[in-house]
Amino acid sequence: METLKRRYKELNSALENSFDGVMITNSKGIGLKVNPAILRLTALKEDHFVGKKINDLTEKGIFEYEPITIRALREKRIVTGVQKINTGRAVTVTGVPVLDDHEKVVRVITNVRDLLELDQLKEDMRKSQELLVRYQTELAALRFELMKSQQIVAQSEEMLGVLEAAFHVAGSDVSVLILGESGVGKDIIARLIHNNSSRQQKGSFIKVNCGAIPRELMESEFFGYERGAFTGARREGKRGFFELAHEGTLFLDEIADLPLNLQVKLLRVLEDREIMRLGGEKPVKVDVRIVTATNKDLAVMVADGSFRDALFYRLNVVPVTVPPLRERPEDISALLAHYLARFNEKYKVDKSFSREALQLLLGYSWPGNVRELINLVERLVITTRFRVILPEHLPESMLLSIKENIFSAALLLEHDYLWEQLHSKSMKEILDEIEKKIILLAYRECRSSRKVGELLGISHATVINKLRKHGLINE
Repeated sequence: METLKRRYKELNSALENSFDGVMITNSKGIGLKVNPAILRLTALKEDHFVGKKINDLTEKGIFEYEPITIRALREKRIVTGVQKINTGRAVTVTGVPVLDDHEKVVRVITNVRDLLELDQLKEDMRKSQELLVRYQTELAALRFELMKSQQIVAQSEEMLGVLEAAFHVAGSDVSVLILGESGVGKDIIARLIHNNSSRQQKGSFIKVNCGAIPRELMESEFFGYERGAFTGARREGKRGFFELAHEGTLFLDEIADLPLNLQVKLLRVLEDREIMRLGGEKPVKVDVRIVTATNKDLAVMVADGSFRDALFYRLNVVPVTVPPLRERPEDISALLAHYLARFNEKYKVDKSFSREALQLLLGYSWPGNVRELINLVERLVITTRFRVILPEHLPESMLLSIKENIFSAALLLEHDYLWEQLHSKSMKEILDEIEKKIILLAYRECRSSRKVGELLGISHATVINKLRKHGLINE
């Protein structure tokens, strides 16, 4: 209390002795406090401001223009402008709104200067903008270092947007629902939210895969049990997931697999902030932040009755969608480089991808997303006997999938064209043109006629002949 009093006294002293005029108003535009400088600069009295609506000064003809304070209050942003007063004074005014956690204006701090100081004000604003840019640059650099320290790899705008959203919600206790296909890294986003919250210092991050727990054990695992609660129970009892995550974060992965009876109990915990152990007689208070994730469409499950709507709305306060790897190709090369370096260090080797192999990997659709990429890189580092990983070292199933993607892309490109040409060209002419497209597309991917042959399942000589036939190489 003494510290607060001392700080209040210091702030009040600074306000009273400021050369600039300062006025504080509430959310309704009513003056709360002014300093002596504002009275000197405006040639008005304290009772013109304190306890009065600032708008009254315009209505009474004291101010020529709408008060800057009111504009800042209405627009929820810093506003600067000129105000003329019937005392003959003209001043520059800056209104700075103070927002609460709900983005509502609770105060407006108004700064007043003599108009002659306008040039200095402009210079100050320029320096402030430079400082803002510097702070934003430093913040971006700090976040980049934080991403590196937490093994997060992202270069695409899509993924950087996801990370920005995660950083933004980390500071509150709002429920977050992370959506995305299997293997995209939903657990990494959940851990990022915890690690950048105040709970990281107080409690643990507890990850639970709802689809991996036998249904008959779910209640005891989530809520714990007292001594002797059932046959086979631990003598000392057991804390459940909620108690383990007290003051921390409970991450419920695959939340869609939670049975309906547990959904009801989870909803009750979220509402009451307390749990009852199996065999217990007294409720146990818990302070837990809930982050959930799923690769299923919960809205569809709500519609068909397999997921409770009340729980869905409680969990889906802030949805964060992690895009699949195929939709953010900029991240593929970065992830390949990152995990290649990690596994090289782990297994004390120095492997690298050939240009052709890297091109094929960049053209793969990665249905298993980041998890598939990590597993593949580790397998290649372990099983490839040579230092350079070549296309022939890639799994046959992957090469077949890449080949199918090339054919699909070619056919898609040709679909509209085929209908246009169907009545003017023979079947042979149309097939020749499609063949040329496929050969050209494969050659751009592989950059080697020999690799094109391996990819398309034809001999090297056949590839050369077709390249010559279609004029793609010189005779």
